[in-house]
Amino acid sequence: MATASSARRAWIALSILLPALVVGVLTWLRRWVSDDGFINVRVILQLVAGNGPTYNLNERVEVGTSTLWLFFVTLGKLAAPWAEVGEVMVWLGTGFITLAMLLLGLGAMHLVPPRAGVVLPLGTAALAGLAPFWDFGTSGLETSLTFCWIAACFWALARRWANRPRQALPAWRPWPVAMLIGLGVLIRPDLALVSLVFGVMLLCQSERRVKGWLAAAGVALALPVAYEIFRMGYYASLVPNTALAKANGSVAQGLLYLRDFVLTYHLYLPAAFALALYAVGIVRGFGDRDPGLVALWLGPLVGVAIHAGFVISVGGDFMHARFLLPATVLLFAPVAVIGGAAWTRVLAVLTMVWALVAGLALRPALWNGMIVDERSYYSAFVPDRPGAMVIAENWAADVGFQLTRQAARDLADGRSYFVDITKPDDKLPTYNGEGVYVVINSLGIAGVGAGLKVVMIDPPSLGDPIGSRLVLPPDAKYRVGHAYKPVVWAMARYTASDVYPQDQALNDARATLACGDIPTLISAVSEPLTFQRFMTNLAVAPKLTILRVPVDPAEARAHLCG
Repeated sequence: MATASSARRAWIALSILLPALVVGVLTWLRRWVSDDGFINVRVILQLVAGNGPTYNLNERVEVGTSTLWLFFVTLGKLAAPWAEVGEVMVWLGTGFITLAMLLLGLGAMHLVPPRAGVVLPLGTAALAGLAPFWDFGTSGLETSLTFCWIAACFWALARRWANRPRQALPAWRPWPVAMLIGLGVLIRPDLALVSLVFGVMLLCQSERRVKGWLAAAGVALALPVAYEIFRMGYYASLVPNTALAKANGSVAQGLLYLRDFVLTYHLYLPAAFALALYAVGIVRGFGDRDPGLVALWLGPLVGVAIHAGFVISVGGDFMHARFLLPATVLLFAPVAVIGGAAWTRVLAVLTMVWALVAGLALRPALWNGMIVDERSYYSAFVPDRPGAMVIAENWAADVGFQLTRQAARDLADGRSYFVDITKPDDKLPTYNGEGVYVVINSLGIAGVGAGLKVVMIDPPSLGDPIGSRLVLPPDAKYRVGHAYKPVVWAMARYTASDVYPQDQALNDARATLACGDIPTLISAVSEPLTFQRFMTNLAVAPKLTILRVPVDPAEARAHLCG
């Protein structure tokens, strides 16, 4: 008996630790910071410099999608001031994804039959075979934190269910579980959907009392509500500016995004194995009349359907697989490790064989016009060695980085101008004769090259409070997340009034900026942040969030100015 117990512990340790080790090592070897990740770098540099959580110094705009990710990276930078922000990002990313793998295994162990002598990885083996899973373990984005949060919530709920007393606990006990579930929206706004599913799972294993439910909701919502009040007062918005700027794509494009991910890796194979185990687990839960157990199996399936459905509805993303990875982690959570009948072990072995083939041989297309293998694409700009994509100085081959470095030097030398990077020799006078304003498509590495004082304006409008509210016509064609807005609007804001006086579109845009709620918006994000300004922003945030302006200057002028 002692020998059998020792063998079981060895199987468990190997099944949990080995996939985590593989993913941790591969993530570290492929560490990088994406161009979008460098957007976060500039925000963190502004924070560390004492300028607040914004991208440009001239106005308060929330370009970071993940509040909690920025918080962790900023803490890391303050703790290691000698390190580049990108280095802090890859340290944290590698740690979060490795911890996620461990928590998935520990959580799923609570669902493994106690008499199972052999325990094998299935879900974690499947994740370990996916190249985009390693790639987005770092990248400078919050994806690894998303993985860790999903794994931590599942582990906490599974552990709470496994250690349940005879009489069900109130939903708020222990309170850290409810608080953890509530953090989803602070990692990514769309994770509120997954938080809701985890919240229902918590209620299913808890005492059926409304008082306890309300207390759990209060604990879960405390931090998100506190931050939402800050967001409204500081940014005068209910949502990040990125949520306003990224116009929805089509469901058809979302389905193509799903197809690109699933078929590239033949992901339907391990998914089918997982669903067979789901069926057994759900039947067992209903047979035992245990709503908590049913929720641990059924909840992740509902979460996968809701979150993947949302991703499809907005057209997916331009980065291969990235937005579907959270649903993938959630799908494999209850079956991260398995044990029991012989047929379950066969499924685990088949999954490991698939993972080996996928990890060694299956890779996405570099570029298909709408979806890109982001890491491979940007690797052409940096030296070919591990970790090179993390250091900003290694991006010297990037044209945007070169041009904005020059803009920073010009500003330091006292020069002032407005320039569209597509016309680098056409430098226009600014509206007040001060500052350097650069229009460029990507805010990432180019923004880091520009330093902290050059004002960066991007046509996709991730950092532009006016551009993010411009409405494109329904038939406009653009890559998902890259709805380009006309440069004329930036010219209207930042160039001198005598620039191109015969340009009617420019004249219309200038007139529109003085009409309707646009002056209110500009004041809300650019005036000094006093207590009065904060309170005023709280009041106007709802109407400024829903403010929409026709992208055509003539139409906008007619609509807002009469």
